[in-house]
Amino acid sequence: MIRGRVRITDLANELGVSASTVSRALSNEGRIGEETRKAVLKLAREWGYKPNPFAVNLLKKRSKSIGLILPEFTHHYFSRILSGVNMVMNEHGYHLFINTHDGSFEKEVKAVNVLNSMRVDGIIASYTKETSTFDHFLEVLEDNIPVVFVDRMCEELDTSYVVTDDFPQSVEAIHHMVRTGSQRITYVTGPENLSTSFTRLTGYKEGLKQCGIPLNDRFILNSDDAGWKKKLETLIISNETDGLLAFNDYIAFEAIELFKKHGKDIPGEVAVIGFADEPIACHMSPKLSTIMQPAELMGRRAAEILLWHIQNPSSDEIKCESLETSLVLRETTRKVSTNRTAKSKMRVLKSAS
Repeated sequence: MIRGRVRITDLANELGVSASTVSRALSNEGRIGEETRKAVLKLAREWGYKPNPFAVNLLKKRSKSIGLILPEFTHHYFSRILSGVNMVMNEHGYHLFINTHDGSFEKEVKAVNVLNSMRVDGIIASYTKETSTFDHFLEVLEDNIPVVFVDRMCEELDTSYVVTDDFPQSVEAIHHMVRTGSQRITYVTGPENLSTSFTRLTGYKEGLKQCGIPLNDRFILNSDDAGWKKKLETLIISNETDGLLAFNDYIAFEAIELFKKHGKDIPGEVAVIGFADEPIACHMSPKLSTIMQPAELMGRRAAEILLWHIQNPSSDEIKCESLETSLVLRETTRKVSTNRTAKSKMRVLKSAS
């Protein structure tokens, strides 16, 4: 009897056969005599042999491990994406290596390179707002390791991605504010390099267009600009804004604090809508109207698509999914009245003509 961990070579030496013969018997693969197979399995049970999963996967040229790269876990949104990914990987027996880049392009590159050197079977990533070149991801793809982007899409690489369809509800958010009396609606954008920023800004502009409201660039504020709050305060003090759509719920919260600071009643004088439906939306006062993104489902679908690529390595098919969002109306927006609805419809009809 061997003390310590029993290895395949120990079983092979005891039985007088090769290590490869023992390996085939344990995995029930390849050609091997039935008597030999029974002898190997009997000794393995008696000696308490337990296979090393990493060694087994190495023989199969699979690590059964996946790399996940996210911005951070401070926000509930990304923790829900992680939860979705983790559920799928656990169901399929994969190990998950989790990395955060904290918005740093340098950390992102390092994480990608480390995961590549570990020979993970695939990578799910949400790249940084600083990312403008994707050579590090291209190297991974050229090493035949599939990459799936989550909450991001990349036009420079032929890779699968899962995002939410932010455009329709961004348009609907503007429609709702206009139907309930807002005419001068501000939008606070997200980082310029992110595909989600472009989609939501486009929805804001389209919503204004459909409602017959001219676009005013002074009402578009960039949250990456350190002076965006000062610019918003200028609009508040001069009574130039009566509605605000924010790139996310945290920006919406900061905007609401500024409106309160200057004595604005919400939603009486100003309507506010955020994005994501973070827990903060229900814990602030008044409770925030927002656009809900199915973050956990997005994580699940990204994981399922990555597993599909792993199981179909010779396929060139690119899977692109855009999940539905929904407008959740709470206390920072006004209720629609019959008169306002009729006037809003007339305005849209005039705009269309």
